[in-house]
Amino acid sequence: MSCVKEITLMSRCVSWCRWVLCTNHTEPVKGFLGRFLRRKLIETEINKNIRSNDLIKIIDWIPKTWQHLNNFLEAHSSSDVTIGPRLFLSCPMDVEGSRVWFTDLWNYSLVPYLLEAVREGLQLYGKRAVWEDPSKWVNDTYPWNAASLQQEGQSLNSWHPCLISQLINILIFLCLQMNMLLRLQEAANYSSTQSCDSDSTSHHDDQLDSSLESAL
Repeated sequence: MSCVKEITLMSRCVSWCRWVLCTNHTEPVKGFLGRFLRRKLIETEINKNIRSNDLIKIIDWIPKTWQHLNNFLEAHSSSDVTIGPRLFLSCPMDVEGSRVWFTDLWNYSLVPYLLEAVREGLQLYGKRAVWEDPSKWVNDTYPWNAASLQQEGQSLNSWHPCLISQLINILIFLCLQMNMLLRLQEAANYSSTQSCDSDSTSHHDDQLDSSLESAL
């Protein structure tokens, strides 16, 4: 009897459950990263009794970078491949540590993922927007000391020309494939039209032969 009650209760709970879709470009997810990092910064300032304007600028820049990368992915692929905020939550609350952290994140996680996502997007959807190197915006708005960007072994990887060349080759290949498919379709339509005309002429000739036979 208790098992029946338990099953009934579970079925009621399941019927009450609803999935809530939270996408990266809408609230509450869109503003979550900024709120999380600001709260983390405030806790650090209270615990250490210090306030760093440089760190405030960095914490303000990271959510903007996240949104910039997701806009890039949506433009060249789809919203399904955008990046969630989880990767950025571990940002250290000190200037030098955050710089090293972001450099590693950019070089070993973000750039490889962006490249692969754009490749798949080009193959699935073709060229959907004007190409823009996402690393240019990152370098132009870089919040750390400009000199630190040039330190040996700690620089940000940009989209190397060979990588861009690979993407361009994919575009060219897709264009060639599309042109070939269009030509094949035109040829198939022409062949079908010719076949219909031939069948119509043959049927007309048969009718004439039958008319002549009946007249004779």
